[in-house]
Amino acid sequence: MKAIILAAGKGTRLECESSDLPKALRLLGGKPLIRYVLDSLDFLSPEDITIVVGFLKEQVMETIGGGYHYVEQRELNGTAKATLCAETILGNFLGPIIVCYCDMPFLSRKTYQSMFAKHMETGAGNTLLAGRMHPIPPFGRFIRDEENRLYDVVEDSACTDVQKQIDEVNVGLQVVDSPRLWTWLRKVDNINPKREYYLTGLVRVLAAEGVRQEVVTLENQNEMLGINTIDDLRAAEALLRRTRG
Repeated sequence: MKAIILAAGKGTRLECESSDLPKALRLLGGKPLIRYVLDSLDFLSPEDITIVVGFLKEQVMETIGGGYHYVEQRELNGTAKATLCAETILGNFLGPIIVCYCDMPFLSRKTYQSMFAKHMETGAGNTLLAGRMHPIPPFGRFIRDEENRLYDVVEDSACTDVQKQIDEVNVGLQVVDSPRLWTWLRKVDNINPKREYYLTGLVRVLAAEGVRQEVVTLENQNEMLGINTIDDLRAAEALLRRTRG
């Protein structure tokens, strides 16, 4: 098992640029966001983890330190392209790879491990993490066909009124078969308002090829909290205080 952590972003809505910090190093409870992710992935060896860096990459590499693989995303044009940067390290790996984000500090070791387990038990080509909560958060919605097979993820801003009622939402993590991952990533398009290549585009690519896709649903809704804005950071600080008692 291997992991890719996407940590190239600027964190513009977190005002990271004004504080001379990349998003991965924004502090939560005195600890960089990415460190929470690495702590929950401690069932993997550092050499099994590839970190995609970009904005202020030297700071990230110096803070996290050696033992990990680092690759650079030179053009910040989407999470699918960011993941593709790791091909130089993982192109010959034959097992499952989990792609995760540096800004989700509350995801647990159990969740990461359950995703690997579901992926390997079912023989899926892609396994995604879902959440269900009410009111429905402004996350991408999982779209299924009449046979309940996943075939798309539609961002909240692009959802129809009917799709907005879907409460199975995308949390972000995906476990993908690495031998085919790199070919699939190259098929992801950027037909969206931001013209970015989103990792969720893999769902459409795999559905078109008839590849099995599975979903793991979070048991603890607190794990869904990602840190994208100052308000998110404040909410995370409050949650951290409550969980620490």
